[in-house]
Amino acid sequence: MTKSIEEINEEIEEELFQDYLNEFRKEYIPPRYNQIELLNNLSNPNIDHFISISNRTDGKSFNYIHALIKIAIDYDIGLTFLSRNMMLRTSYQTLIDEIIEFFGYNRREFNFIRSQYYTTLTYKDQDIAVISDLNNAGELKYFSNYLKKFPIIVYDEFLALDTDYLSDEWERLQTIYESIDRMESYPLIHKPKIFYFGNAMNFNSPILQGLDIFNILEKHPINTAKVYHYDFHVMLEMNKNENANEQRNTRAFSSGKSSMSTGQFKTNSYLIANDDDKHHVRKNPREFYVKLKDDYLKVWFNAETYKIILSITTHLKPNDDYIFNMDLKDNKNSSTYLKETYYDIKEIKKMDKGYYLFENNYSKNYIMSDFIGLNEIKIMKLIREFLAKDDLTELEHHEKQLKNNYIEDTKRYLMEKLGM
Repeated sequence: MTKSIEEINEEIEEELFQDYLNEFRKEYIPPRYNQIELLNNLSNPNIDHFISISNRTDGKSFNYIHALIKIAIDYDIGLTFLSRNMMLRTSYQTLIDEIIEFFGYNRREFNFIRSQYYTTLTYKDQDIAVISDLNNAGELKYFSNYLKKFPIIVYDEFLALDTDYLSDEWERLQTIYESIDRMESYPLIHKPKIFYFGNAMNFNSPILQGLDIFNILEKHPINTAKVYHYDFHVMLEMNKNENANEQRNTRAFSSGKSSMSTGQFKTNSYLIANDDDKHHVRKNPREFYVKLKDDYLKVWFNAETYKIILSITTHLKPNDDYIFNMDLKDNKNSSTYLKETYYDIKEIKKMDKGYYLFENNYSKNYIMSDFIGLNEIKIMKLIREFLAKDDLTELEHHEKQLKNNYIEDTKRYLMEKLGM
């Protein structure tokens, strides 16, 4: 098939951009540091989220932000730097100043201009970036006509201590993204992109939860970058940089095997459902959802043996809906509010004894560590009520499961075929 002029031009542009990245690596990045592999797919229209997770001093923030600033200048594509709160905004300015000084750029050609809700970074007479924080999500909506010029979003240190996260980070990030996404197409990148940089600290990030990426994180091979297409379109790299570890004094706190050194999340396979468990449930499957405050508890079980797998999800598929809800405000005609008779503190002991399995470590931690009653819900009582009202035949349940299996198998086949 003959290619159109537009397709030929895009291929030429892509080749030139890859050459541009290779030249940048040769000039600015020593081989022992992070090689900004995610940027190889910056122009891929089928990827929205780019995640880089590694051990400390890998150089990811320094190298990626340096490269993106160069791209912003040379390709006239602006950057939006986001932090968790206003106090952390200054860290971007400090890092950018370090990059300017380290590589010998003319500092007088760069300028930071502060306003109430964001700081603008200029290069000569060109606005190349804005720096803001998630707490300004609501106010930034009123500046969308300006912010649309900065479609590459960077969220550095997006993984933090448990107590540092904002409960609504995902919603605030979405609000900012939608304020920026006001153009039909951008040169090179097509649509706005989001880059996340962090160290493997814990699974409690609202961003990881929003992306529903926990199963992927637990199975992703170290020192590789892969593209995943599911409900979201994500490129993920996880690196353990031994050169970086050699520079750190891991002896001081015996941190040589910590996540900060390995670049991988700590996981515990106890009570985590394996492939055999999931295969067993699929033989006679049933499932339903419980609406929590912001998320959903999925109860998936074998209707004959009552092997039960619990999981937490942020999103429901279009044809799914919840039939139980923890908060009275979420009650509706088709759901049941979980009043006090649906809770029993003995449920915690059942979980500890292995009555239930969990889809992944995040779900296990979320449910077993919950302090608002989630780990006290009488799961078997919910199952009995669900089965009493279940109007689908066994054949229909199997057809539903086969459809879900087909979708998952198709996704897996396509990813393997494309080498993702």
